[in-house]
Amino acid sequence: MTSTPSEGFWPQGKRCAAIVSVIFDDGLDAIAQAPDLRGRSKSYSVWQYGAIRGVERLCNAFAAAGMSTSWFVPGLVAERHERLLRDVVSAHHQLESHGWAFERYDAMLATAAVELLQRSRETLSSIASNDVSGFRLPAGNWPRHFDRMLLQAGYSWSASLNGDDVPYSHPSSLVEIPVHIELEDRPYFQFNFTPAFPKGQGRIPSYEAVLGNWIAEFDAYRKYGLCYVIQLRPEWTGTPGRIALIEELLCHIRGFDDVWLATAAEVARWHGRKGIAAPGDHPINVYEAYIGEEQAGER
Repeated sequence: MTSTPSEGFWPQGKRCAAIVSVIFDDGLDAIAQAPDLRGRSKSYSVWQYGAIRGVERLCNAFAAAGMSTSWFVPGLVAERHERLLRDVVSAHHQLESHGWAFERYDAMLATAAVELLQRSRETLSSIASNDVSGFRLPAGNWPRHFDRMLLQAGYSWSASLNGDDVPYSHPSSLVEIPVHIELEDRPYFQFNFTPAFPKGQGRIPSYEAVLGNWIAEFDAYRKYGLCYVIQLRPEWTGTPGRIALIEELLCHIRGFDDVWLATAAEVARWHGRKGIAAPGDHPINVYEAYIGEEQAGER
């Protein structure tokens, strides 16, 4: 494997790609970890803040930067906040699936998984202006052959795994856009006393340090010709102080004319048209071979 894409890898002569994505779970992620949050209105309001204020602030920041973004939303949240998401769509953003209600697909039968995947896609499609073709795994591990389940449910790409810095294809041809935890806002800013998030407490770092991390990562991705994917949540970076971090980050990215600013779906379609399979030593193929050998040894 080569660590750096060759010159001319990206379209339009661009040096790298940059995707801005939003994960809008409206607290389903927190409830999955602490079910008693449903009965704690004060604590739960920390996550509800995203729908009340954060979504609008993010949309305003994106509008000022002239960017279209990719929003990963559970089907249940789409039902709950249809009007709000229609406002997001009218601002030229795309909706993609984040499952139905923050379920674990590695804990259910394939038939049940496909049904939920289809249900989420259909619900989001009734609101979105784009073809809902992308998926982000909400929780749990990536089940073996999950790429095939996604294709069966009508998806063509995923932004769930971490094993690369540029798009690649699963053995089934499903496109994967890799994401990385250092480019999320939640590890830095998620905080609540009771129930404790994080359990060890101690978070909310310097805003300047976080912005410095994100800019340093972008500069490195641009240097090496990679695909930069920032992942934001309205409850964490849609606050009055933190929205300035997003505005500064977008301004920095916008300062380079050799960056392909695209939605995740645009990058996935571009990669899919190339029809290039991942090399045999790519992590996704190594994983498939390992699981296959392990299962063969059990028979």
